[in-house]
Parts: sequence; structure tokens; C-alpha cells
Amino acid sequence: MYITSRERSMSGILLESQHLFVSIQSLAKKLDVSTRTIQREVKMLEDTLAKFGLALEKKASEGIRLTGSEEGLKRLKDEIRAYSDYELGRSERSLFIFHELLESGDPLKTMTLSKGFSVSSKTLQHDLERFEEEIRNTRLSLIRKRGYGVELEGREKDKRMAFINMAMSRMEHMQVFSSKEGEFLSLDPKEKLLGIFDPGLLRRIEVIVLEKTGDLPYRLTDLSLLEVMLHTYMSVERVKGGNPVDRKKHGDGPEETAASLVFKSLQKELGMNFPEDEAYLLASVLRSAKRISETDIENVIGLTSLASVLIEDVTRTTGYFFSKDKKFLDALVSHLEPLFNRIAEGVFVPNPIKREIKEDYSVLFGTIGTVLKEKFPELEFSEDEIGFLTLHFASAITEFKEVPKVATLVVCTSGLATSRMLTKKLLMKFPQLTIIEQGSIRELHKMDPKDFDLIISTVGIHDAGFEYILVNPMLSSEDELKLEKVINRKLLSSTRKRDEGVKESKLSEQGLLKTIEIVGDAGQAVKEILEGFAISETDGSDISSVLRGIEGDLMILLGTDTANESISMLLEKENATGSGIPESDITLLHGRNSRLDRMIFRIYRNKAKVKVKGMDSKMMESGTFLLLLTPELLTGPRLEMVSALSVSLLEKDIRKTYEEADRSRMLAMVEKTLEAAYSDIIKRIWR
Repeated sequence: MYITSRERSMSGILLESQHLFVSIQSLAKKLDVSTRTIQREVKMLEDTLAKFGLALEKKASEGIRLTGSEEGLKRLKDEIRAYSDYELGRSERSLFIFHELLESGDPLKTMTLSKGFSVSSKTLQHDLERFEEEIRNTRLSLIRKRGYGVELEGREKDKRMAFINMAMSRMEHMQVFSSKEGEFLSLDPKEKLLGIFDPGLLRRIEVIVLEKTGDLPYRLTDLSLLEVMLHTYMSVERVKGGNPVDRKKHGDGPEETAASLVFKSLQKELGMNFPEDEAYLLASVLRSAKRISETDIENVIGLTSLASVLIEDVTRTTGYFFSKDKKFLDALVSHLEPLFNRIAEGVFVPNPIKREIKEDYSVLFGTIGTVLKEKFPELEFSEDEIGFLTLHFASAITEFKEVPKVATLVVCTSGLATSRMLTKKLLMKFPQLTIIEQGSIRELHKMDPKDFDLIISTVGIHDAGFEYILVNPMLSSEDELKLEKVINRKLLSSTRKRDEGVKESKLSEQGLLKTIEIVGDAGQAVKEILEGFAISETDGSDISSVLRGIEGDLMILLGTDTANESISMLLEKENATGSGIPESDITLLHGRNSRLDRMIFRIYRNKAKVKVKGMDSKMMESGTFLLLLTPELLTGPRLEMVSALSVSLLEKDIRKTYEEADRSRMLAMVEKTLEAAYSDIIKRIWR
């Protein structure tokens, strides 16, 4: 059965619209033709659809939509895909051209490429121009010479980075994620872009990466996990082809450990030997990847101080007031570390919605770019990175009023800032929504779609098993129109009727036990901190003697070995990085010790101020020493309590209380800080 190109395009738009009406004007705009052309094509499309048992429902004020059986709709999708297997779009051809250039060790003849893609030489020239534009900021060059052919020039690392960035920009819009429990990628063979990859190898890599990155002290976003898997895949393929990467080692952190374990498993699984440089590159990718949450407190104060400075500068310049609440700070801090890692290691990450960010938040975008250049003149921030950072600030601008009427699940895998931005935009436009954000596709199986009136996603979900509406993270006007119709329909039908009286819990036994465990962890952390809280006096002449005075106290509390080890660790850290909080009298002595079985928080006031190294690397005087020791491994709730105490030191009034107040006032302040953090955890679980 033959279906014309325009009929396929129109059918594709209608299929993507989730059974919603699409106006003739909208179809004309998307296909860049007149409304008269669409009206003429509709008559022919109806004849074609009838062969699948489908029809077009028409409404004068709304447009047209597909109607018919699920079987008929599936047959139509399969038929369109069958055509697509042979007809790659220009965007897809760019990626395939890139793949061909990587696979070939020699220059490729343009005639070979045009025949391979079944396009004319003129079309291929346009494709190559588009490809050149896409790699313009990647440190790669496309060499094009008559009689010579086409060749890609650049370092191996840059080739891989650019290829994966291009692949990611295409795959974000595909149904690449699986909603099945225990499966991350769908690897649907009908998705033609996946034809570049060996699905069997990719599936083996998926299992290994998920297992070996599971012990990282933070969680990666779904898109970051996909990126890590593609980098690992490229390592295997490029090493096989004799194209290893040249990469220096940057440290011995958890990322190096995870990367090393990934390649040890691959070596055993595939019977291949991998140069150490491959693990170094993967570690760099892990360090630069977007994270869902941070669970390492070693740098939290320094990063939080930097976030605080950025907030103040942007507030002063733009006139917007950005409050330093914990949620906003957490979002900003969780982005800053990988951002600086990417810049330091030369990793470029394209921002697919950079143009929309610059248009919607031009003043904020320009201000943040200026502030970054003033604060870090030695670093080069791309507009893509400035765009990511702008999202964090923009997400805090809009105030909204909630009128909870339509229970809504938002699936946004791009990171915390994008998720919050989308939520803010949705609530601003549709105050009828009550929204629960869900960042990870892998967590979806824990939720019951029947609990929601509406599910919105920024990525395609393969074999979802439930209806959802696909939107752009920046929520385009078309998305708003599409959502408005659905939300109005939900409201008119009075949403879902909910049982009155005592509602039976829908938590599974495992979910309830996990909830109890989280609440218990948080409560135990509060108990340990408050029960061990004390104020003591020291009489040291320098930081070393102050620490030795604290050591004597800890020997009674923890025993000689644990006390000695803890003080040695703190002294080493003090000499290396500094622990003094700038513009205060306070030094925060914090660290982890595997010997500890509980959390310790104590205050020590020295008889005289001593010189210490500040977190800004400048020398300062300090007379108040806050000791915060924790076990080596911290659960999420315990970390939140530690983080709450640390972040609270940014507040001038709280610092003043530590410096001057008596025990009762200080304890009351600590209780208030912990109570707020504990309440946040409870609300988040039970909302």
C-alpha cells in the first residue's frame, strides 16, 4: 500500500497528538504549506485511513483527529515506520554521516555517501553544510576537497564527545526509555536511529553501567545514564577499530572507581583489553554528568558559598529577589560542581533549548553570563552552560497560586532545574493542577498511573501502558493549547471520584517499609545530633593545638583510636583546603570516619582567636569551632540533616548565635534547623 509523503507527515502529527484535535492551521504551519493544501490533502488522507479501518473526526472550531481501533492505529504506525526505514530525514542523515566518517579510516567519496543514503549529490552537499554547522563548536573540522573526498579531523576524545552529543539530541525525542521494571532502555528495532548501535552490546553495557554506577555518592539523571552508556559503547567500538583515546588521569574519586569497574566487567564479558585511558575518560564523563541529588558533603559548604555569592550578585543586578531557601540552593549547588568539572576537563554539553532560554529570559541570561565572567575571568563559559544555569534562577522567579483539582504526574528526565522550570510554567498557566514531579523513568513502576488524572512527559516512553502527553521542557504555545483542552475536559468531567472516609493505602508492602525506613533514618539522625550536642572550651594557640584539645574530649566520647584518626583527618583537611567560614568567627570542622557509628555535632569556643585557613583560601581569625563528624556511609535522610546544619551557616543571624549565644539558645536554634529539614522529608514523602 502506497502512502504519499505528505499523508505520512499528516498521519504522524495526528498520531503524536495523543487522540487530541489538531487544527488545519497548525498542520499547515508544521508542514510549511497553505491551509488550502491541507484541506485538499485531508480528503485523500481519509481514503488512505479507511484501508486501516480508521477515520478522521472533524470539529469546526477545533480541527481533526484520528479515530478507530488500537489495532488499526498500530498498523498505521508500522506502515509509516516501514517507509521511514528507507527515507532518513536530514537531521537523521547528519548522525549517519558522522557515523560513517568515524567508521572509515580514509576520506569518503561524496558519491559513495549519496548512493548510501539514496539522495542526490546536491542534497548531500546541503547535508554536509548542515553537519559542518552542527560541529562548529566541537574542535572538529570537516575536510572537503574535490577528488579527495570528505574526512573528519580532530582528537579522538572530541570526535566521541561530538558524536554522542549529536546522538543524544536526537534520542531525547525518541521512545528510547522503557517503562518496564528492571529495564532501562527500550531498544525498539523499529527506531531507525538505533540501527547505528548493536542492540545486544548496548544491552550488556546497560546492565554493567547500571550496576557499577549504583555505588556513586549521587544519582545520575536518566539522560546522563544514557550518555554514560553511549560513551562506554563508543569505547568498545573505537578500541576494537584501533582508535583508543588519549586521556590523563584526574584523580582517585568514586568516578574513577566506578569507571574502572565498568571496564573490568567489560573485559571479562567481551574478552577485550582496554587501555586505562578509556576508564579515565569515562570517569571524566561521570564527574561532568547531571545529577539528581548530591550525597557527598566534602565540598558542600564551598559550593554553597559560591551559590550564595551568585544569588546575591544576580539579585542585585536584575532586581529579582532570589531567596536562599534550601530547595533553591540544593538545585544550584547540585549543578555547580558538574558545571565546573565540565569546564575544567573541556567537556562540551549542548543545550537543546538554549535559544528558547535566551528569548524567554534574555535579561537573566545576560546577567548570569556577565557575573560568571567577572567572578571567573580565567574560565570560558559557553552560552549552553549559561543557559543551564539560567534555568535554575528562572525556576525561582514565578510566584503561583495552587488550586489543586487535577492530579498530575510530570516526568522530566533532564535534571532538577528543567523539572522545576516545567512545573512552574505548568502551574502558572494551569493553577488547576496539583503536581507531583517524577524525575526518573526507572522509578515509574513504583507509581500507579490510575492515581493521576493527567500524565505529562518530556521524553517518549516505550510501551508505557498508560496515556501521557508529550511536551517540550520549555512548554511551547502548542503544548499549552494541547494541555488546555485535556485539562478543561478533565475539569468538566469533575475529575476522578475519590472514595470518602478512610482511604486504603496504595503503597505496596515494600514501598511502605521503605517509607518507614526513610522516616526512621531522619528521626534517628535528629536524635543522635541533639543527644550528643554540647559546648566545651579549648585553650589553643593555633589550629593544631585547638584540635588536640578537641581530641581529648573525643577520646572520652569515642575512644582513643577513633579520636586520633578523626583529628588527624581534620588537621590534614584544614592544611589542604581550609575550614574557616569567611566573614565570621566560625570554623566548621567536618568529616567522615568509618569507625563512627553515630553522628557528632559539638561546639568548641577557644579562649583566644587563632589564625585558620578560610574556605576562600585566605587566612582569617576564628574563636568558634563547630565539630560535625559522621559515619563514612550516610543515607539520604541523614545527609539532609548534615546538609541542613551546614547550609544554615550562610545565615548571618545563625552564625551570630553560634558565636555569642549560650547553650539553651544555641540548642533551640539547632532544633529549629533540624525540625525544618525533618518536616521537609515528611512532606516530600507523603505529599
